[in-house]
Amino acid sequence: MTEKDVSVDVTLSGGGIVLINGSVPESYPVDIGYGTRVSLEAVPALGYQFSNWSGDVTGSENPADVRILNDKVVTAHFSPHAGEFTSDDEVLSIIIPEGTTALDEEGDLLTSLEFIVDETPPPPPPEANIIGLPYNLEPGGATFAPPIIIIWSYDPADIPSGVAEEDLFLAYYDEDSGEWAVLSSEVDPVTSTITASVGHFTAFAIIGIAAPPTPAAFTTSSLSVAPVEVNIGEPVNISVLVTNTGEEAGSCTLSIKINGVIEGAGKITLAGGASQTVTFTTSRGDEADTYSVDVDGLLGSFTVKKAPPWTALSKVNWVIFGPIVAVVVFLAILLPIRLRRRDFFD
Repeated sequence: MTEKDVSVDVTLSGGGIVLINGSVPESYPVDIGYGTRVSLEAVPALGYQFSNWSGDVTGSENPADVRILNDKVVTAHFSPHAGEFTSDDEVLSIIIPEGTTALDEEGDLLTSLEFIVDETPPPPPPEANIIGLPYNLEPGGATFAPPIIIIWSYDPADIPSGVAEEDLFLAYYDEDSGEWAVLSSEVDPVTSTITASVGHFTAFAIIGIAAPPTPAAFTTSSLSVAPVEVNIGEPVNISVLVTNTGEEAGSCTLSIKINGVIEGAGKITLAGGASQTVTFTTSRGDEADTYSVDVDGLLGSFTVKKAPPWTALSKVNWVIFGPIVAVVVFLAILLPIRLRRRDFFD
């Protein structure tokens, strides 16, 4: 038998490839020089593991070192296997389900993958932030059926203010649209991880979008009516605390009702989260009564009384007797002066 008469033919069972002396032949069978020793190495595809050889080479040794003295037909057997791969920094893990078909961009079986940190990622969407470091998963364009699972760890300290942890999500960069595309993600705040399924390799990142500020919303509290009892015509101060519970600045109109009738209204503008005390002043100059107060649903009251009789009498007495008292005082001062002048001239 001459060298030209010797060949090795390899068939595959399951997902994987066979290297002959470190490379994949373009086709089978492969002509081998008579008596040559060759290395047959079974490389499982992602989602598979090598089981054994059968045919003219048997066993599970891998690679198998074989001396070719005659034509050989060999079958490499691969069995489905769930594989897990983790980046060197242990931030990113990929789980490949059992029996996954993993193909590279050319449609060949995928046997390896790489995690590459992307130091200059595409910019995130407006109002969004990339949390931590993005990764390029290589080889780019690789596809998976069924999809593989990505588990991504993050540092809560990297989450900027205004971004809710539970709203984080994984996204991939779509080269065709030039935009980040959202992946359906599950956030676990206890383990600080995000999980998603992906069907292909490209650039991936954790993205958080700051929630828009809540619009202005107003509440009133702490109604104060003082004094609660006055005479006719005396002022009553009615105060409430107005608070903007939203994050954006805004304005509201506050009105006061006395006995169900709007007596006053005013516009107040507050920054987000700010509070201010607003005071109305009213009086009743016509009728003694108890009056109800309503400011934005806060209820109170005050009582107006007639002035006591002695107060009115004292005013009348002062009008009548005031001039008399003034004359008496004048005479009391003038008389001693005149008497001293007479003594001086006598």
